[in-house]
Amino acid sequence: MRQPRLRTRLTLWFSATILLILLPVLAGVALIQWQSMRAALDHHLTEDMEFALQMIVSRDGELVWRVEADTDPGYDAGPRRWVEVYDAEGRPRYLRGIPEERGIWRTLPDVTADPKGPNTRQTPSGAHVRLLTVQRPLDGEPLWIRVARSEDGLRRDLRQVLLIFAVIGPLAIVVASVAGYLISGRALAPLSAMAERARSISADRLSERLPGAETPDELGQLATVFNATFARLQDSFDRLKRFTADVSHELRTPLTAIRSVGEVGLQESRTVEEHQEVIGSMLEEVDRLSRVVETLLTLSRWESGRVAPQAAPMDLAGVANHVVNQLSVLADERNVELRVAVHAPLTVMGDDTMIRQAVINVVDNAIKFTPTGSRVTISSVSTPSEHHLVVDDQGPGIPEDQRHRVVERFYRLDRDRESGPEGTGLGLAIVQWAVTANRGRLELGSNPDGGARVTIVLPRT
Repeated sequence: MRQPRLRTRLTLWFSATILLILLPVLAGVALIQWQSMRAALDHHLTEDMEFALQMIVSRDGELVWRVEADTDPGYDAGPRRWVEVYDAEGRPRYLRGIPEERGIWRTLPDVTADPKGPNTRQTPSGAHVRLLTVQRPLDGEPLWIRVARSEDGLRRDLRQVLLIFAVIGPLAIVVASVAGYLISGRALAPLSAMAERARSISADRLSERLPGAETPDELGQLATVFNATFARLQDSFDRLKRFTADVSHELRTPLTAIRSVGEVGLQESRTVEEHQEVIGSMLEEVDRLSRVVETLLTLSRWESGRVAPQAAPMDLAGVANHVVNQLSVLADERNVELRVAVHAPLTVMGDDTMIRQAVINVVDNAIKFTPTGSRVTISSVSTPSEHHLVVDDQGPGIPEDQRHRVVERFYRLDRDRESGPEGTGLGLAIVQWAVTANRGRLELGSNPDGGARVTIVLPRT
């Protein structure tokens, strides 16, 4: 079953709410009106009883009306008040008004069975009568005196009120439905405009934004959230495009070198030693290609969430010493001195594999970009909440305006592309991601010698 549109549902909810409010209100008004009319009738019955007690007298053993008149004074008393008088056994002693007609009198209930206070009885003909019965002595004789008035007029008035409500109620619902439909349409118009604009936004038009973000209401907040999402998508697409271009460039270079070396090796006859040299050059390029692919796979696995950080207490000083021992051969080849001034222990919370890889990349970069005969210093600084592992080199450093870019994938400084050591441009990208994933941060700066200073900051246990 197809679900109605939001505008239709809002209209139905609005109409149902009006109906739920209107029904109790109309029922309450009708009930109050009915009780008010019946209270007025009971008041008139009390007046009739007081008047009858004053006007009924005994003459020569018979009960008579004090004065002979065809009308009685009082509000809505009618030509003759309805008055009945019975003896203690319930035999009629005096009837006045409507009860004088014998047929009507016989339909009246037994006066001795009447409850105290006003009550309503229905005659066999369907008429409703409001009765008030009291017992009073007259000349020493106990008598039952009953007065009554017709209730049919009140019931007709109540039916008219209910008829008016029956007309007003549906009319109010119709008006509320139309108003709800118009109001909901006006309220949802910005949402429709946003939907129409969002429908037109595609991968090549992510720079467009939804309208209405400037308004402070809920729709404005929704537009702001979607615009922020589009901005993140645009940034992701831009980075994906740059990443694709950089990957293509990085992979094309070793593949082209392999092809060129292979073609040169096949152009003329060569000795075994020359063929071995050609194959060695090709293997070097294959090794470079393998490093790029392996680094990309590592970064991809980390970012995909398939390899979540397993945070546990670890000694950052021990990791630094292990990395120094591991890379000491590389430092010796480049005649670079490794100085370690780390205060142990530096207990932090982090994933040992990720943090170890981050420290390896930072120290490896420092060795590569430090001139021959210089040194790389690894030190530490501690605060009440963090441990800082600081790596200083004596290389050319990182220009301040490019420090935010060197952590991007495949980004390399122009001087490094021209004369620097071979690299993939992924080292600091891995460091940035690994440190951030472990609730730390990477800080890039300069040291007093003018070289680069790279600081890994991690929270203490």
